[in-house]
Amino acid sequence: MGRKHLEDALGNAVTVRSYFGADTAAQAEALLEQAVADGAEVIFTTTPQLVAPSLKVSIRYPKVRFLNCSIHMPYSTVRTYYSRIYEGKFITGAIAGAMADNNRIGYVGSYPIFGVPASINAFALGAQLTNPRAQIELKWSCMPGNPTQEFIRDGIRVISNRDTPAEDKLHTEYGTYYIGGSGEFIPLGSPCWIWGKFYENVIRAILSGTWDDIHGQAVNDWWGMSSGVIDVKLADDLPEGIKNLALYLRSGIKNGTIDPFRRKIVAQGGVVKNDGIRTLGAEDLLHMDWLCENVHGAIPAYDELLPISKPTVRLLGIYRDTIPADDVT
Repeated sequence: MGRKHLEDALGNAVTVRSYFGADTAAQAEALLEQAVADGAEVIFTTTPQLVAPSLKVSIRYPKVRFLNCSIHMPYSTVRTYYSRIYEGKFITGAIAGAMADNNRIGYVGSYPIFGVPASINAFALGAQLTNPRAQIELKWSCMPGNPTQEFIRDGIRVISNRDTPAEDKLHTEYGTYYIGGSGEFIPLGSPCWIWGKFYENVIRAILSGTWDDIHGQAVNDWWGMSSGVIDVKLADDLPEGIKNLALYLRSGIKNGTIDPFRRKIVAQGGVVKNDGIRTLGAEDLLHMDWLCENVHGAIPAYDELLPISKPTVRLLGIYRDTIPADDVT
């Protein structure tokens, strides 16, 4: 989708080539070397796990622009990019709050990494907006168990699951949904990446000479709804009043009149995190390590994670600096 959009939008101004099979660091490094040899001037690596080989190769080719899909990395030769997905989560939280007739909502967290607690809290604040009695039950996919089935067994009928990685994915695989009377999954809405728009924004900036290439400094781009890089995909049969509210919130976030975190916020334990008159900055949101008072659950410790989840948390975890260096499990 992203590649086709870029080719359609920019035509002969760009040549786009994709590379596959980067299953190991060595394979990734070889593919990056091949891309450079093929004449690539801009290289996107699309998962955080590819940041290490990207860094290694970027040092050899300072004239090639390398971008990696991750956030908060301290590298000057690899520019990172990610989305403010919490903006979309605020909207789907509002939908969930309106649809939760028993006031209980399940939320499946991914990993305790930069930006994820902000998404959980934005969702909780959105639910509180439409339902002051809404309570968010938090479970994690990076821990043992099956969160969705556990929620269903516990009588929870509105669940927020993984974000939609692309706008053409089915709601029943991702996003927020309602469990019907016969156990069917009824889609409600989901934040989604508009990859083509992101690639277009970056390449247009490079072609026009406005790309801010700050040498010797780490640059992390964090794209929001105003950029067109993320959006919220709404279910076709969402109740009209709820859909209108979602569209109103989306419009307000895009034009800057609505900020999900510019309000009084109380965290677990009764701690006031915002008095309602200040705006939380990017560092506040990225490093958020607390949960709102209407969230029931906790941020998992490193030793509670599934082994397969630990490398991602070691790389991007909100507590990555405290993980013992000799723990390589």
